Amino acid sequence: MRLIQFTKDGDTTAVGVETQSGIHDTGYRDMLTFIEDGERALDAARSAAERTATVTPTKLLAPLTNPRAIFGSGPNYLSHGQEDPDWEPADEPQWDFIKLSSAITGPFDPIVIPPNDDVIIRRPGGKHRLDEFGFAVDYEVELAVVMGKTAKNLSRDEAADHIFGYTIINDVGARSVQFYFNQRDLAKNFDTFCPMGPCIVTADELADITQMRVEAHVNGELRQSALISDQIALPEVSIEWISSVITLRPGDILSTGTPAGCGTFMDPPNFIEPGDLVRCSATGIGYIENPVVQGTARTSRR
Repeated sequence: MRLIQFTKDGDTTAVGVETQSGIHDTGYRDMLTFIEDGERALDAARSAAERTATVTPTKLLAPLTNPRAIFGSGPNYLSHGQEDPDWEPADEPQWDFIKLSSAITGPFDPIVIPPNDDVIIRRPGGKHRLDEFGFAVDYEVELAVVMGKTAKNLSRDEAADHIFGYTIINDVGARSVQFYFNQRDLAKNFDTFCPMGPCIVTADELADITQMRVEAHVNGELRQSALISDQIALPEVSIEWISSVITLRPGDILSTGTPAGCGTFMDPPNFIEPGDLVRCSATGIGYIENPVVQGTARTSRR
């Protein structure tokens, strides 16, 4: 089942099920409520899909806009870790930052490059690594796992039963903030730094995710490409690991890492800039495509 979140009749938010005939309104107003309602919501979606009437969305939103947390993985592909000459392989799964819902943006909405101002200053001649590239904004295509049930102290064999579905995330980050005193959480959470979508595909439709391929293109150029089987810790292992520490709730998201090909580790570095177009895709889910624009609003009025 392919589930989307959209607006209709102006600003009214709705959850739809996407079929070959179009989009059918499930009657739910937001995806988190839908996920929390479990089988009852899925039954409502199946019933809606059988109707002949379809709806025309005003705007396609990220499929989940209010998760409690998005857990972010460090190097979960060997190829990505090996890009960094300072990388030291860990002997356990790496989950080392959290993205906030305020960073989420739609599957086709702009990624906004932060403006320089008098609070966080990143410009050529500064003292920070990569200052010559401003905020040094980078892309990372990632498969995102959406939890469907509360999970605590799960074994990896139990994990699959707790997965609601999968979507795509572009884990955008400002490297010149991230690499300065390891401010990873701040760097990953600028507004619009979490494009997501275009839908959530329920787990029953993606029986073997290891054969899914994730890719990122910038202006039509292929930058990243890998199979999920290339991950160091597959989702079941990661759920086992995180749930031993944190109780996972329905709607929580695990963004499962990115393969080699980020702009940071190119020679010379190649970051996204206003005017670029970033496309992230995953087999069986589809793609998101986000233009890059320059922000103009200041963060300080001094």
